[in-house]
Formats: sequence, C-alpha cells, structure tokens
Amino acid sequence: MTGRRISLRKLVVAPIVWASFALLVFPLAISTIDSRLFSPLAVPGYILFVLMTIVGNILPKIRNFGFRLYWVPFVVVCYGISLAVGAGYYAVCRRYSI
Repeated sequence: MTGRRISLRKLVVAPIVWASFALLVFPLAISTIDSRLFSPLAVPGYILFVLMTIVGNILPKIRNFGFRLYWVPFVVVCYGISLAVGAGYYAVCRRYSI
C-alpha cells in the first residue's frame, strides 16, 4: 500500500486501524468487566471515556442517560481516532518510502 494513495474502503479495513481501535477499546472494556484486569494499556481509553462523560454531564439532555449508554459514542469516537491514526500512518509511509 505504500507509494500510492489509499482509498477510504481500504483504510476502513486496514490492520493499523483495527490495531489502534483494539488498543483503545479492549483494555478498558476488560477492566470494566473485572477491575483487577485494569492495566496501563487502558489509560488512553479511560481518559477519553472520562472526557466524554464530563461532556455528557454538562449537556442537559444527555445528563439523564445512564452511564452504560456512553459506550456507543465511545466506540464510535475510538474508531474515528483509529481512522485518523491509520491515515497518518499511511501518509508517513507514502512520504518516506523509497
């Protein structure tokens, strides 16, 4: 994939996108199930989840939702961040390829 532009279709299923998504979501999800499994890998996802919770508590219409409903926007935002990471990765690879 280096040396040429990557399409959005290929970017959506790129391994770097799914790896960064897994690093954001799965350690936090596992530590939510059992708190003894909390690891330093869960910190970026935890910080993002806390920031989204703070924003959700400030907005008056979202304040009444349960804490569990924040997971759907969290997963969507994490996938968006992963797409940005993947696009950046392929841009760097394209720029510095021989």
